[in-house]
Amino acid sequence: KEPDVKSVIVQTFGIGDLGIGALPFEVFAETGLEIKQKSPFPTTFIMELANGAERYLPTPEQHELGGYEAWIGSNIVQKDATVILVDHIINQFQQIKQN
Repeated sequence: KEPDVKSVIVQTFGIGDLGIGALPFEVFAETGLEIKQKSPFPTTFIMELANGAERYLPTPEQHELGGYEAWIGSNIVQKDATVILVDHIINQFQQIKQN
């Protein structure tokens, strides 16, 4: 049984015009593309399964479809976890870029 609340490490780095985000999940292409589109860095990439291996991170839309990535056992996060984590990464990127 998984805990009701789970803390994970989400990291961001900036090196010149490069933004790097690290998540401990296997992310969907849509998530990586959304982060790239919203990032203040001209070049951005995401490392998945970094600082942990927390299974799949389905988008809210994939939860609605109910595919295997959204099944209990394949996924341990709430339905809007992708939204929360993308916002968190973008906020971190913006703070790095301002400094």
